[in-house]
Amino acid sequence: MEVKAICPASCGELIQGIIGDGEKLISYGVDLYTHIQLKEEMSKVRHMSLNKCYRALEKTIDYFNEDKSILDNINVYKESQIPIAKGMASSTADMAATIVAMCSMINRKITEEELAQICVSVEPTDSTIFKELTLFDHLNGRKIENFSWVPNVSVLILEPSHILETQKFRKLDYNYLRNKNKEKIKRAYDTFTQAYKNKDISLLGKASEYSALANEIILKKSKLKEIMDLSTKLGCAGVNVAHSGTVVGVLYEESKVDEDKLLFSFKESFNREYEKIYTTKLVEGGVRII
Repeated sequence: MEVKAICPASCGELIQGIIGDGEKLISYGVDLYTHIQLKEEMSKVRHMSLNKCYRALEKTIDYFNEDKSILDNINVYKESQIPIAKGMASSTADMAATIVAMCSMINRKITEEELAQICVSVEPTDSTIFKELTLFDHLNGRKIENFSWVPNVSVLILEPSHILETQKFRKLDYNYLRNKNKEKIKRAYDTFTQAYKNKDISLLGKASEYSALANEIILKKSKLKEIMDLSTKLGCAGVNVAHSGTVVGVLYEESKVDEDKLLFSFKESFNREYEKIYTTKLVEGGVRII
C-alpha cells in the first residue's frame, strides 16, 4: 500500500507578532510543493533528513491511539521544491503531508484543527496547513480566525544564500522586542482585516509592509527599505518577509506590473544580497492526497 500527499510552501508571513493574548501569524501558500509518499515495504529505510516526518508519524499514531507496530513497515519518501531553512515552511509541509498521508493509510479522517495540534507537538508550525488564510497561534496550535480569500497575487521571491534554522532562532528570547512591537503589529493586523473585508490587494501589501518593518528590530533583512522603494516604483502591492527566516516576498498583480521588467530590475539591483530571485503565485493552502 502507498499514499502520496502534497503541501505548499510559504514565502514568509503576511503578519507575525503579538496579537491579543500572544504571538500569532498569517502565512500564505505559494506554488512550490513538498511531495510525501508513504509506502508499506518489507525493508525499513530511515533517512536522518526525514526525522521530523518520522516524529510526525509517531505523533499521529499516538493521537489516534493506533498500534505503533503499524509503523514497522512504513517508509517515507520525499521530493520537494521548497528551499530549506529560509523561512518558506519546508518543515511544516513535510510534517503536514506526512500526517495526512498516514491518516489516509489508516482510514482516519483528520480536521485542520487536529492537524495543527499534531504538527505543533513536533515544532512550531506555519498556517499553510490551513486551506484558507488563517490567523494562527503557531506555538500552541490554535486556529484563531480564518479568512475566505485567495488573493489573485503573484510573488517575486528574493532568496539569499544564507540560512536560518527557525528552531534555533526561536530559542533566542525576543519577547521584549515583540512586546515593543505590539501596536505596530496591531496596525498591521487591522489593515489586513480591512484588506480582507474589501478584497483590497493594495491594503494587503500595506499590512505586510507594516509587519515587515516592525520585524526589523528582531531580524533585519538586507536592503529592505530599498526593496520596498523599488516595489512601489514598479507598481507592486507591497513587500512581506519571513519573520524568522531569510526570504523576502514582493506581492504584485500581474495585470498591473510588467513582469519581465520586474524580474530584471530586482536582479540588477539586489543580486549580491539575494542569490535567487524568481516569481511564484499565491495559492490556497492545505494538504491534498494525490
